[in-house]
Amino acid sequence: MQRTELKAFLRARRAALAPEAAGVPRGTRRLTPGLRREEVAALAGVGVTWYTWLEQGRAINVSAAALARIAHALALSPTDEAYLFSLAGVARPEPPLPPFELAPSVQVLLDRYQGPAFVLDPVFDVLAWNAQANWLFGFDAQRGPFARNHVWNAFLNPERRRLYPDFAPSALNLLGIFRMSQASHPDDARFDTLIAALSAASPEFEQLWIQQQTAPLSALRLPLFHPELGDFCVHSTRLPIRDAQADGATAFFFVPADAAAEQAFGRLGELARDEALA
Repeated sequence: MQRTELKAFLRARRAALAPEAAGVPRGTRRLTPGLRREEVAALAGVGVTWYTWLEQGRAINVSAAALARIAHALALSPTDEAYLFSLAGVARPEPPLPPFELAPSVQVLLDRYQGPAFVLDPVFDVLAWNAQANWLFGFDAQRGPFARNHVWNAFLNPERRRLYPDFAPSALNLLGIFRMSQASHPDDARFDTLIAALSAASPEFEQLWIQQQTAPLSALRLPLFHPELGDFCVHSTRLPIRDAQADGATAFFFVPADAAAEQAFGRLGELARDEALA
């Protein structure tokens, strides 16, 4: 149990929760801005003395059920709840992730699009792509435990990295929507594994990640460069896929943003067809 951090965290969350938000009358003689310890204990259905000892960081027995009730009483977010369990040294029950499967019609849509298009799952592993995207990004050529991960390749694959001549703004936008996806899927342990691996392998990722940037899932004007296509600019258009079997998947469609991109897309189509026939 990380007692000092646990004590500080519980006190901060208790002080930040207004009594009215927890359904507790404020009264006229309240000296604290947030909830009192006895109010948290009552809301969580635990003893006042036990909760006081927990908040003081004492060595006591803590169950997952009691921690879950405290998290609910303090209106903790899913990530805050996970942090509470981690500080208390208690395993957090995690529901099994449902199977993730794209409908066959998604691949048909990608194949019919006349430009690079691909689909990412919530942790940004590439699920599907068309021939133009495969030629540009080389999805099939990657190897290793994170071979299909779009964030990993952006930072650690030199051939992928050269596609982004203005890397930092593009990377921050990518990490911004990645962070939003992480917040929407707090039970997916793959995020922690990937972020830890990226932080260990790329100081640049770690530097950008700690900036805590978020970004909406909206179109981005994205400069690109490829030795055979030259410099061109696209609208990276992101569309969420609403499907019970693929919740959290996002389709990326590159739309030409300038005349150079129009020419590059024409050439890209020829190159992809030649590669398919080879």
